[in-house]
Amino acid sequence: MTPRVLVVEPEPRVAHQVADNLRRNGFIPTVVSLGRQALAVIQERQADVVILDASVPDMSWELCKALRRIPHRFLLLLLSRQWLQAASTDRLDSFSYADEWISKPFRPDELAERVRSVLFRGRREPIFADRMSFNDGDLVIDVAARAAYRRGRRVPLTPTEYRLLLVFARSAGEVLLRQELAEWILGPDFVGEARTIDAHVKNLRAKMEDQPKHPKYIKTVYGTGYRFQGRLDES
Repeated sequence: MTPRVLVVEPEPRVAHQVADNLRRNGFIPTVVSLGRQALAVIQERQADVVILDASVPDMSWELCKALRRIPHRFLLLLLSRQWLQAASTDRLDSFSYADEWISKPFRPDELAERVRSVLFRGRREPIFADRMSFNDGDLVIDVAARAAYRRGRRVPLTPTEYRLLLVFARSAGEVLLRQELAEWILGPDFVGEARTIDAHVKNLRAKMEDQPKHPKYIKTVYGTGYRFQGRLDES
């Protein structure tokens, strides 16, 4: 399953940047600005990681405690430099609720790297690792380098094609709807037909499939969307 990340961030500009970066790195972000909204979202849908800015207006450490009571929910705190400078001992002790924390400002890719690290440490699942291999090494995705290889040769993918492949690979065997793919890959602000994603799938197939009209990896589920058929190698 493609990892879902809930971002609790009160500053719209920062929230947009964080969500966009997570999306580029193959995660599915949902953004809210308040702690109570975060609890509502978690009750409605699954989230593999919660990124929480400590400056959220209605944020309290009760929210952290509530998140820790949910099985397999990982909490990654975002902390401003000013917040850290003003932090009391009680606040710093509360970091024990988090699996990881990161201070602002941070490198654009640093947050995605931390999310991958938290997921892999917590679950040890190959889809959260920095490298994924399918069909006995026939297809390899180097997540850290944002690159894909077929039989050892690099596939020349655009950023959009790479994101699409990564979402497929992390959801192997699942049927992904066109509308879902359009939102995850092109962003929630995308305006247009969901079938726009078909053009990106066609381009991706042309570059990575031996026979694009008879694909081995990316299968069409007629009237619905697509399914990735690769077999994930154990190591």
